[in-house]
Amino acid sequence: MRHAAVSARRLALFGAAAGLLCIAFILLYAGAPRRVDIFDYLLRTQDLPGAVLVTLIAIAAAFAPLARAGLALVGAIGRRPWTTALVTFLVLCAGQLLIAKDHALAGDEYLILLQAKAFAAGRLTAQFPPELLSWVLPRAYFDLWLYASRDTGAVVSVYWPGFALLLTPFVLLGIPWACNALLASGALVLIGRLAGRLTGAPQAAGWAMLLTLASPAFTGMALGYFSMTAHLFFNLLYVWMLVERRFLLAGVVGSFALVLHNPWPHFLFALPWIGWIAWQDGRRALFRLIAGYLPLTLILGGGWWLLMRKVQGQLWFAPQAGDFLFYWQLQLSRVFAFPDAGMLAKRAAELVKLWLWTVPGLPALMLAGWWVSRREAPLRVLGLSFAATLAGYLMVWFDQGYGWGVRYLHPALGALPILGAAAIIALQSDALRRYAAGAALLSLVLATPFRWAQIEWFMSEQLSRRPPFEKGVRQIVFVTQDFGYYTQDLVQNDPFLRAPVIFMLSRGREADEKLLRSRFPGARLAHEARYGHVWRLD
Repeated sequence: MRHAAVSARRLALFGAAAGLLCIAFILLYAGAPRRVDIFDYLLRTQDLPGAVLVTLIAIAAAFAPLARAGLALVGAIGRRPWTTALVTFLVLCAGQLLIAKDHALAGDEYLILLQAKAFAAGRLTAQFPPELLSWVLPRAYFDLWLYASRDTGAVVSVYWPGFALLLTPFVLLGIPWACNALLASGALVLIGRLAGRLTGAPQAAGWAMLLTLASPAFTGMALGYFSMTAHLFFNLLYVWMLVERRFLLAGVVGSFALVLHNPWPHFLFALPWIGWIAWQDGRRALFRLIAGYLPLTLILGGGWWLLMRKVQGQLWFAPQAGDFLFYWQLQLSRVFAFPDAGMLAKRAAELVKLWLWTVPGLPALMLAGWWVSRREAPLRVLGLSFAATLAGYLMVWFDQGYGWGVRYLHPALGALPILGAAAIIALQSDALRRYAAGAALLSLVLATPFRWAQIEWFMSEQLSRRPPFEKGVRQIVFVTQDFGYYTQDLVQNDPFLRAPVIFMLSRGREADEKLLRSRFPGARLAHEARYGHVWRLD
């Protein structure tokens, strides 16, 4: 009993020391960043107070009464995984509507939602009046995040269409906000199933699910329209198919994961598994896996690339011959570069965020689980998938920008709770079990509401930069450009301008009124705000 108490104190001291190191890193790295440097800004304004809370949780988790409640919760979740998933789904749906305001915060999210609405209308592309393209779409997106034809007004997202296709039935039902909530709930069940299957211990399922639920990164990323929750779900489903030796189906699942929005997240995650299958099961299994990958990858991935080229047309500086390789090289050069000190610092900051957005100590527990399970091939390969994802993003020169948690590591997030559960099962330490249960419980009831409050505050502040308008009334809303607050991302429209409210990026009052006189002569000023002005069209 004395040994358990000493061990709990050591775990608390380790967690507290790690939290203090995170605070020191944030103060040194982020300094006093401008809001336009959104990754650094969120690291300083949100993760610095988050680090204080995580440090306090790491200390408080050593107290026994918390452990008893946490252990009881592990058992309850393990016995009722589907009930847990249903409750999670309902809470996440409410969070999307009330906390995230059902608003696509980043341009990445809006473009996927725009594409899903176009699919729901039976079209491959959005369609705007050509002369209004640069008014109803942020100009900074052109030829970077979207391609638009100045001749026809056709618009297509540069992101591959998998996640937009997943969103489409939800758009048709009028509930796009439920998509990521459903995917997250499914991922939660898969994490529990995989933990139980790969460790051979049924109680590991409850541990893995609680460690997942109690990590704000998991629930936070589900509040929005980023594709990372879909990547997590399909990567977990991919592993399940491989463990079940269903190689052809695994390839099909993997091909859809490749085309969700870009192939890099699944490619990195799948690489160790493909190598393991080739080594253990031979060429026949590998060929079945590749055969599953090919159809959707070629049709959706290759077909979408051709559609983008058609909409964009010939660039003035592109060669007339051999343009296929030119356009691929152009796209790759916008993403990849050899790592330098700045890139390494960004990736280190993301590791700090990983520590602060998961159950205190979970990344360390994952490493322990990876080590003690190194002779169990599937668990070892799962750890390699996380490592490959981490290493692969060293070559991506930009940071994640927006995102609640760690966007680039989220597709491999399932490795943390599964390997963490493996460590708890394998080490058979009563002190570790009690401490992990206490930390998870505190993270669930304190860190998650705290992070959700941060998200709600930020979303409310961002939306306050949009001039107020009446819902259901025909209006033009001009949004003033403010690069520091990314107000261009507030210009979000229906793909065919069918909605009564049309958002436009203001070019100054004189130019705005000139457009109104030529296109909407009956418009009258309804409201003028600091960040733009609103005109009624009725």
